[in-house]
Amino acid sequence: MTVAEAVHRAGQKVQGPWGPHTSTIDWCEDNYAHYPYIAETYNTLSNIPFILLGLHGAANTPGGHLSHVLAYLGVSAIGIGSFIFHATLLWEAQVYLDELPMIYVSSIVLYIVAAAGPGAQSRSTAQSLALKFGIAAVPILITAIYLRYPNPVIHQTLYALIQVSCHIRIRYLSKYLKPEQVQPGMRLMITGTLVFLLGFAIWNVDNIWCTELTNWRGTVPEALGWVSQGHAWWHLLTGIGACRIITGVTHLTLSIENPAGYDIAYRLGVIPYLVPRPIGTSKSS
Repeated sequence: MTVAEAVHRAGQKVQGPWGPHTSTIDWCEDNYAHYPYIAETYNTLSNIPFILLGLHGAANTPGGHLSHVLAYLGVSAIGIGSFIFHATLLWEAQVYLDELPMIYVSSIVLYIVAAAGPGAQSRSTAQSLALKFGIAAVPILITAIYLRYPNPVIHQTLYALIQVSCHIRIRYLSKYLKPEQVQPGMRLMITGTLVFLLGFAIWNVDNIWCTELTNWRGTVPEALGWVSQGHAWWHLLTGIGACRIITGVTHLTLSIENPAGYDIAYRLGVIPYLVPRPIGTSKSS
């Protein structure tokens, strides 16, 4: 295992109650500006909605679909790990609790879409085990690579490859459903991806203009300055986007298994979840 060199932003505290900051990224938020035990307040607390969204998805997943529940719980686990990472700025928390769990949760979604399909029920035990072990090998291999070469670009590239693989499989699966069965879940996946990309764009504004944003925050009230915390917005928007994507994937894959089974409902008008379709109806939401 190789430990990368720590990165510190100029003018920031490089040590806290949890020890020296060893993370390879120092985000555009002043360290220990609000609480003595939280290195980055907004980047830490913005994970709470992330955690709650994952728990909501897991609690509202139709029974008997463990892999879908695990995907949602994985979102919550990422939020918890990110909370700890941004509170401590420790390399171990960055890698083991934040970055690698993103790979593991994406691999669960990859398994969900790989296991779904018209021939899923006819797979032999050996074929099912081969699929499980084959998908499990993906995060194991990526973990080995990333611990040997702990470059965030490698992590981001491998994460993107899993996402592309999921997208290709989803496009393939959609051929086995009628358009009206595909559209509800596909809308969620598309809007979830767009929300995800919006969060990424805002985060990069934070990265590119960090000095300017930091100076501006010093000239305005705290209640206004928090709005410019780009990485905190990334947490909120990726939590929303990830749960929309997983709900869309769940609707799509379960519709192949049971075409007249589920509709998509919304809590507070924006948080999607599946509900059993009333007996005798067949139209998708």
